Amino acid sequence: MTPASRALREKRLRKLFDNALFQYGAFAIFVAAVVAIMSGGMESRDRSVTEDMIGQVAPVTVQATRDFPFVERDVAASERLREEVALAVPSVFDWQEGLGDELRAQVSAAFGAMRAHLAAVARERLQRDDPERLEQLESGATTPALLERRLIGTLSASERVRAAFEARNEHFEKHINTRIPEQDFEVLARQGFPLDAENAIGTIVAEVMSRWIVNNPLRIERERDNGVYLRRLRGEQFILEYHVTDLDGRFIGLEAIPRQVEEAARRDLIGISDQELRQAILTTASALVRPNTTYNEAKTLEKRRAARDSVADQVISEEFRRGQILIDRGHIITERHYRIVQEMLEGDDSFQTTQVLTGVAIFSLLLLLVFYGFGRRNIRKFRPQPRDIVFMGTTLLVMLLITRVGVALSAALAEQIAVIPAQAWYFALPVAAGGMLIRLVLDSEHAVIFTLLFSVLVGVIADNSLFFSAFTAMGTLVGVTTVQQVKHRMALMWSGLAVGVVNASAIIAFLLLQGELLQVSAISHVVLGFAGGVASGFFISAVLPLFEAVFGYTTDIKLLELANLNHPLLRELVLRAPGSYHHSMMVGSLCEAAAEEIGANSLLCRVGASYHDIGKAKNPQYFAENQKLGENPHDKLKPNMSALIIKAHVKDGLDMARQHRLPVEIQDFIVQHHGTSLIAYFYHKAKQAEDPDIPEVDEKDFRYPGPRPQSRETAICLLADGIEAASRAMPNPSPARLKGLVQTMINKAFTDGQLDECDLTLQDLNKIARAFTRILNGIYHHRPEYPGGSKRESEKSTDAGDRGRKTRPTRPNEAKPAAERTKTPTPAADASSEVWEIDDDAQPQDGKDDDARRDHENGKRTGSSPGRGDRKDDNSRPRDDLPRLGTS
Repeated sequence: MTPASRALREKRLRKLFDNALFQYGAFAIFVAAVVAIMSGGMESRDRSVTEDMIGQVAPVTVQATRDFPFVERDVAASERLREEVALAVPSVFDWQEGLGDELRAQVSAAFGAMRAHLAAVARERLQRDDPERLEQLESGATTPALLERRLIGTLSASERVRAAFEARNEHFEKHINTRIPEQDFEVLARQGFPLDAENAIGTIVAEVMSRWIVNNPLRIERERDNGVYLRRLRGEQFILEYHVTDLDGRFIGLEAIPRQVEEAARRDLIGISDQELRQAILTTASALVRPNTTYNEAKTLEKRRAARDSVADQVISEEFRRGQILIDRGHIITERHYRIVQEMLEGDDSFQTTQVLTGVAIFSLLLLLVFYGFGRRNIRKFRPQPRDIVFMGTTLLVMLLITRVGVALSAALAEQIAVIPAQAWYFALPVAAGGMLIRLVLDSEHAVIFTLLFSVLVGVIADNSLFFSAFTAMGTLVGVTTVQQVKHRMALMWSGLAVGVVNASAIIAFLLLQGELLQVSAISHVVLGFAGGVASGFFISAVLPLFEAVFGYTTDIKLLELANLNHPLLRELVLRAPGSYHHSMMVGSLCEAAAEEIGANSLLCRVGASYHDIGKAKNPQYFAENQKLGENPHDKLKPNMSALIIKAHVKDGLDMARQHRLPVEIQDFIVQHHGTSLIAYFYHKAKQAEDPDIPEVDEKDFRYPGPRPQSRETAICLLADGIEAASRAMPNPSPARLKGLVQTMINKAFTDGQLDECDLTLQDLNKIARAFTRILNGIYHHRPEYPGGSKRESEKSTDAGDRGRKTRPTRPNEAKPAAERTKTPTPAADASSEVWEIDDDAQPQDGKDDDARRDHENGKRTGSSPGRGDRKDDNSRPRDDLPRLGTS
């Protein structure tokens, strides 16, 4: 991105930020974000009674906030009633009504098959042995049954038995699906499976099967009170369902079948006199009878489940009145207490939520307005710019979000690690990081306002904990104090340790107040508090570069990186303009000492001074400190052209700074270190060469466009720049002469109005003068005589040095003739005089001549800033003199 496009973008952003509608909209969004974070996780339920607190001691007394009925489902009673209703449902049995007829048909089929088999055996034997008799039998039989009986009669008893056993499986048991005893089968075979025996067995079986026969009569006995459901079936077809309540004698078991068969046989065996046959009939009938009523478990469970589901919940109803105590402080919280509180808030949940959101919004808005208004009215240095407000707001949102997430995670961690309560995990959060970050980027005043605001809000998030607010404030203020002078990144770690120690101490004090220091959880509180402080240092180290890049701030750590002499701009300066580089280093030393005296940012002063003349690397030959003896390009140029070249080094330096993305604070040193001062030498030279026929020389053409220094640091650089250059041109720089030079140059800058737009006080100027004098005395200190040298030689050497100093090449923007330079008045002052007590005799006789001398000795007082060079005439005119302030 080119400098022009970057400037255009900055202009558009500045215009957007200055728009009132945008500012109100951004503020509304910010407040909404604060409310969202603050209320996130806040339920419309009493925070003092949560489900996790069941079984714990109630920390506060909870009262009813409204009249409400509490209707509670009695789970135990409901389950008990459902169980009773389910057990009262009768069991379901299936009765196969046609099973007796089926068995009678099976008996008929079996006996018929055996008779047919015996008849076939007899027919076969007669066809083989006596065909005539077979023919007689067939001709004499009128029915198939009669012929069958006559054929069987031709077989002997042994033949019948033998033939019957041969066909037993295939023709008898295949039909009845039952195996009867051998002797009974033999009796039936010997009798030829007579038809009367068949009828008797079928009748007996059908009569017995007309009863309800079950496998286990004891089950029926258990159903005596409720009866049973009897499903009447015919095969798979359902016919009807009965509720049989009278069970006495209605159901019989398998053990009662022989007795039932004997009772039926008394009526059905009257015509059969053969005892063996009678016994075979009874045995066969008993073997054929089977249960016709079976228990249907699936239908029984279905009916009982339906009955269970039909039972409504049993409830307990209780009326509560507004103000009634629900839970006494110090009592154990039960599940019922928890349900009562939830019921109290359940009916107006939406209203409660609205109240919470509204309360958080009003509370947050009041805090923001009160703290901001207090800072603006009562703290002189609290003057946040739009960028500062955005930065502080973003930091506040980030820290609140971290705290909200941490509080949510604390509950989860407490469930996993029961020995450490959820409140203990709060102390592990890096809550001090926000204020420390504000102090690193801005200043202590902004950091204190931020700390107070954030501490209150974070206490609300942490379950309205007053101690956590105080804990956050103490740790943050300690962090703010320890990061004031950060000379390397490890200093942030030491700051984190300091915060951790204070956190641990505060927790110990709180535990002592609560009488809980000797509890097991106390150790975890202290350790986590210390860890939270250390985490703040690590957090700052991680996010500081990100905030620097996003918001374009310059912190001390960034300045330390720029102070590296391997920076491309400094390397270019030292290679192309070594004299300017040396001058910048000297100015940096003066600035640093002066800034430390008045409490300004000494690191910013030193680094800014290192870069303030980087523009001279473009045309180094036009500046005296880089010229060779006897070579001065200005001798061939007109004064106005020389002035343009001299002023151009400011613009060139600004372009180079923007190209290398130097911070704005460093760019301010480049454009402000000359203010709107006059390039006096070329101005007077132009006045001397002024032609009466051409327009008058305009002083504005020979002034730097400015702006004047806007900060104490850039003002110090302006003073140090001129004083360092002037001191180089001073012959015999004794302490008294150096002090007078410093006083004169500061007085000159003050009366010229160059310090009008910065925050320097007269007391600051006194301190700055003393610091400059001390440093210059160290630079131009007295050198002792070396062994072997005479006093006369030393004096000659000194005189030669003075003459050399008087006849050294002209500085960049001076190009003054040698004769005129030797006549330049040198300011003098009494060594005992104060900064502003300058003898009238020591003052330059002519203001313009003094300006020319200053340019001759300084040679490079420049400054440029796009868009800020226009000054009113009254601001450009110098004031008469600096008032005398007395001694200090």
